[in-house]
Amino acid sequence: MAALTEIEIPRNEYGDFEAEIDNFSVEEELPLFLNSVLDRADAVINANSRHINEVEACLTVVDRTISLLGLIRQEVDEDDRQEWYAIESCFTFILQNLHSHMSELARRPTTLTMQSCNVEHTRRPGRPAFHVQPEMLEELLGLGFSKEKIAKMYGVSRWTIYRRIQEYNLLHLSEFSNLSDAEIDEVLRDYTSRHGRTTGEVLIMGYLRSRGIHLQRRRVRNSMARIDPENAALRWGAAVYRRRYQVPWANSLWHLDGHHSLIRWGLVIHGCIDGFSRRIIYLHCSSNNLASTVLTLFLDAIEKDGELWPSRIRVDHGVENVLVCEAMVEARGEGRASFIAGPSTHNQRIERLWRDVFRTVSHYFYYVFYAMEDSGILNTTNPLHVFALHIVFLPRINLALQEFVEAYNQHKVRTMHNWSPYQVWINSILNADNPLLPGQPDPLPENAEFYGFDPHGPNPFDESDNDVVVHPINIENATNIQSEILQVVNPLAPSNEMGIDIYEEVLNLLQIQ
Repeated sequence: MAALTEIEIPRNEYGDFEAEIDNFSVEEELPLFLNSVLDRADAVINANSRHINEVEACLTVVDRTISLLGLIRQEVDEDDRQEWYAIESCFTFILQNLHSHMSELARRPTTLTMQSCNVEHTRRPGRPAFHVQPEMLEELLGLGFSKEKIAKMYGVSRWTIYRRIQEYNLLHLSEFSNLSDAEIDEVLRDYTSRHGRTTGEVLIMGYLRSRGIHLQRRRVRNSMARIDPENAALRWGAAVYRRRYQVPWANSLWHLDGHHSLIRWGLVIHGCIDGFSRRIIYLHCSSNNLASTVLTLFLDAIEKDGELWPSRIRVDHGVENVLVCEAMVEARGEGRASFIAGPSTHNQRIERLWRDVFRTVSHYFYYVFYAMEDSGILNTTNPLHVFALHIVFLPRINLALQEFVEAYNQHKVRTMHNWSPYQVWINSILNADNPLLPGQPDPLPENAEFYGFDPHGPNPFDESDNDVVVHPINIENATNIQSEILQVVNPLAPSNEMGIDIYEEVLNLLQIQ
């Protein structure tokens, strides 16, 4: 029996619970330890814990406790083995319940939220009619929910939903668009002219849905092969394996960060993503990295969402996040981890997003700008050159970012049962159990430092420090000059030269000012 006390079980990075089973005395402390494991498992299961890391930690401890009990059962007298087997069976039953709870948590983002459906008495023969709000039906259809899924949400037959679609003249939202191959090719060429040709099929499908264009996947795939057959293999090779990540609800945790791939030219992309649904809250390119800019983007996004504040945010230690953190404390309160500041290595949700942003948006401008430098028409030490670059390309970059946001939020995610981020987000928002909707605080997560942290996530996209300073361009009366130029030149005008011809036109106007 004494040898059993030497069993060493590693600690868990999410908490100190596993430390309880390190080097204890079997005779004196085993009963206390088993009771503590039972109490913890009971709290996790009966309190319906929504934190997957907490459930995983408890699973590990219960599993290793079962192994320990098995070792003890082999060492005790034969007369006592039945009792030890009964104890071991009890913990095995608890382990099964924890696995079931874990599976439920993994499925919950794409478990349909049930909605109430009013009954209308029409005073006509037959059963009363079910009433589904036209605005909600249009919203769900527009987000790509099938008639079958909508019917399950409302607890009615799909024929009821189909009749309401006909009644509200919404058939166009559930039918494939009537476009010729040439028209599809033109839409895709237009998109790739702003994003490059590394955008994959799934994201293209999301972009088309955001434009209200519904096409069979084979038609999109065939069009991509027609307009760019050489890069088909490259797009397949760019696929990224996604690991599991989970927080309890939509708006539980927003991840904020800045992307600095264009910092050489005085440009910073600020972004925010909802950790639960992967819905992009905002992406915007600016010519500064000021805290006031980040706060404005953050508050504008909240206003667009009907004043739905996130419960918490995760940021790095950069000074550009100071005002957002202060706003979160004022809105959500102190002492509850309203903001979690940590290294970029703990902010993997948005680090994954930056890889997609670079691949489908900023890499295009990155190489265009370097080509402009190589050809001698752009000098980053010349304020007029940088000013002209910002006048022309900031609107073009932000248009590309907005198109990417719409495409990303509508694209189907394989690891979320082919639901889109928008679908997962609205399904969680409609859930009556979501404590964030009426403004109620959700429970304080244990070990807030690791809340929303994926230990297997990617490293930061860039290794720049947290305090990135973008020096302002020293141009006298810059605002007035820019306004005058924009009356003559449209930065978003079509260009066969990737916008370089528009840049040269603006630069010529600046040089004669």
